[in-house]
Order: sequence, then C-alpha cells, then structure tokens
Amino acid sequence: MMPRTISVKRFLSRAILALPIALGACNLGPDYKQPGSETPEAWMWAPEKENPQPVTSEWWKAFGNDELNRLEQTAMANNQDLKAAVARIAQARATAKVAGAPLYPTLSAGGGAVKSKGSDVVGPTGTTVTGGGTSPSTTTYDAILSTSYELDFWGKNAAAADAANQRVISTIYDRDTVLWTLQSDVATTYFQVLAARDRLRLARATLANSENILRFIEAQFRAGTLSPLEVSQQRSAVAAQRATIPALVQIERESIAALAVLLGVLPQTLKIEAQTLHDTRPPAIEPGLPSTLMERRPDVQKAESDLRASNKDIVSAHAARFPSITLTGQGGSQAVQLGMMFGPGSALYSIAASITAPIFLGGQLQGQEELTKAQFQELAEVYQKSVISAFRDVEVALSATDTSSVQYAESKEALLQAREAYRVAQLRYRRGAADFLSVLNSQVQVTSSEDAEVQADLLRFNAVVSLFKALGGGWDKEASLAKADEEKKAADDAD
Repeated sequence: MMPRTISVKRFLSRAILALPIALGACNLGPDYKQPGSETPEAWMWAPEKENPQPVTSEWWKAFGNDELNRLEQTAMANNQDLKAAVARIAQARATAKVAGAPLYPTLSAGGGAVKSKGSDVVGPTGTTVTGGGTSPSTTTYDAILSTSYELDFWGKNAAAADAANQRVISTIYDRDTVLWTLQSDVATTYFQVLAARDRLRLARATLANSENILRFIEAQFRAGTLSPLEVSQQRSAVAAQRATIPALVQIERESIAALAVLLGVLPQTLKIEAQTLHDTRPPAIEPGLPSTLMERRPDVQKAESDLRASNKDIVSAHAARFPSITLTGQGGSQAVQLGMMFGPGSALYSIAASITAPIFLGGQLQGQEELTKAQFQELAEVYQKSVISAFRDVEVALSATDTSSVQYAESKEALLQAREAYRVAQLRYRRGAADFLSVLNSQVQVTSSEDAEVQADLLRFNAVVSLFKALGGGWDKEASLAKADEEKKAADDAD
C-alpha cells in the first residue's frame, strides 16, 4: 500500500498548529513577592551643608581634580575585574539562549540513497527461485524533514528560560556593582597617594628643621654652654623623625601600586602628577530620600534579581514532577529515481504524540524542588541583609562626613596651637627662661599635629567618597539595562 501523500508545506502547517496549545499552559507558581523591608522616613545623621550637590553618574568630577577625572576614565577602560564582569554577562546570555531553546520546536533535515539487489535461492523442492539475482539493482532516494516539540503545558521550560533571563539581568547589575566599587576605590586610593605625599613632605621638613636645631645645639655644646644631655636628646629626636620617613615612602609606593592595579596598568608606568591633597576640596552632597535608595543601589538590585531567578527555579522544579507531552513529525519524499523525488506519489509523512510521566525516581524530583525552595529562602535573607546594609552604609557615611569635618577643623586648630607653643618654647629657651626639654616636647607635638592634620583631611575625603558610593554613585537601573542592550547589539553586529 502506497503511503499517503502530503505536501511538505501542508505537513509543517499541521505540525505548527499544535504549538498554540502551549499558550494555555498552567502556571504552577508560586508568584514572586518582594520580601517586605522597612524604609526609614529620614536620615538620622544628615548634616546641614551649604550648596549640596546631587549624586550623578560622574560624581568624582565634583572634586574638581582633572587628574582624578583621567584616572577614572582609564580605570573604566582597562580594569580587568570590570572586563571579567562584562564577560560574565556574555556567559549568562549564552546560558539563557540554551535555557530558552526547549520553548521552540526542533527541526532537522536528512536525506540518503539506498542501493539494493535481490539474490537467487533454492526452494524446498530443489527448484531455483529467482529473488532478484538476475534482476538489476534498485536505488531508493529519500529526503526527510523531522520536527519535535515538547508542549510546555506546566510551564517548566518557560520558568527555566525566565530564570536564565533574570540571571542575565543579575550579571548586568553585578557588572555595575564592580564598576560602582571600582570608581570609589580609584578615588580613595588616589587621595591616599596624595595624603602620603603630604605626610612625607611634612616629615622631611620636620627632619630638616630638627637637624638645624641639632647643629645649633652641637655648636653650643662645643662652646661649653650646653650639656651632653641636651645634645643626646635632640639627636634621639632627629633619629626618631628620620625613622618615620621609610614607612611613609612605603605607604606612597604601595598606594601607587594599588592604584595601578585598579587602572589595569603596570605600576612602573603610572605617574601621579599631583603632590598634595590640599589642592582638592571635597564637595557637599545631597543624600536624597531614603525611600529611593533601593533603586539607586546596583548591589541591592542584583540581590533581588537573584531572588527572582530562584523563584522561577522553584516553578520549573515543581513542573518537572508532572507528565510531559511531546509531538513529533516527519515529512518528505521517497522515490526510486532522483528525478521523481518531488513528483506525485513520492511524498510521505508521519505525526506522533507521546506522554511521559515520572513515577518513581527515588525522590530525585522532590529533592530538587526542596533544594530550590531552600535556595530561595537563603537568597531572601541575602536580599534583606543587602537592604539593611545599604541603609547602614548611608548612615555611617553621613555621620563620617560630619564627624570627619569636625575632626579636621579641630586638628587644624591643634596644629596652629602646637606651632605657637613651639615658637614660644624656642624663644624662652634662647632667653634662658626655659629648659631644652620644653623645646623638645613642643617640637614633637608639632610633628604629631602636622601628621594628624593630614590624616584627618584624608578621612574627610574618604568619608565623602564613601557617601557617594553608599548613595549608589548616580546609578540608574533603566539606563544600565538600556546600555547593556546597546552593547549586546553592537557585539552582535560585530559578529
């Protein structure tokens, strides 16, 4: 009996008609619900500032330092951690493509030729039966188009694809978190270099002054007006001050090396032109409303994206415990002559449906579902912690900008008074109204106050950078996703 003939076009139409059944697929839930979290109405330690600036995506420009601006641009172009984060986005997109493949039918084509020839055999009565030994060989040609599709009736494949797509978004937010951290690290490390240079310059100036005093004391000792004790005391002070310089040199070098790593360049090639922190002024910042903080923090958004993906994992794991329905079909043509392949009577087709239900797998599917639920619970706690940590970061940074400003002002006053005390002590000593110990103590106090003033200034800068970072660094979620789409399109066009 000849197989029923049907055109390939008609076969495909019938196969594809089955696909809309999946549109009525059941949603086995659970629906995602954002974990509840409290939001403060106002910041606790927001100090009053004159002319506060809003946090923009290029917040470092508020410091008015051109070298810092160039370093930030270099870091964003060269940093290896940032490039690795971009590569993870590409990996997540590829994984999402794989996860979404079961939502579509598979289609494959094949063809071949089979050559056959009969043979003569001897029958039961000894007569020869011709089976084709004297007949010519025959060749059968066929071309087959096969398709297969799993009806996603329970939403298993759709949930898996949604989870993978949500993880793509998570990797985008992760890249933004790396960028957000990188920007603040570059600024902080740059200011550390400048502060180290300030401390080093002060230490060398103090040493030079102490050496001048030592020479003066030694001259007086040779003249017989001073005792060996005063000479030894000053020599000890000079040696102590000289000992502080190598440590400060090391701090400067280590800071430059750390900055080079952030910039993605060799430390030997990095040159920092600025020599002092005093040429830069930290800006005042407008912290905004606490209610908007969650939308401004890429790390918090990443935590929630991971949670959303985990929710879809639960749906997919639950749906895997239900029967799966698969449609398969074949269509094509078969003929004994190549020229008759697409002629009348050569077409053939077959359509089949199958259902497979898990009955006993040793608790594998139940265990997988329980695993996804436990993972969701873990990520829910991670999200809650990220929210609390975000508010903590802002409050701590706000407090630090206030207290560090007060500390810097007090340290400047302390330095002013120490220098005045040192001047008076020197004057009294030269007049014979005070002993040398008072001069020595005043000298040590000036050295200590100068160093403390520089460190207080660095704390002030670090507090402002931390506040910029805590407030999200001007990050915008929608702009980030749009940028990622543009980058993907550009990469696709390049391929």
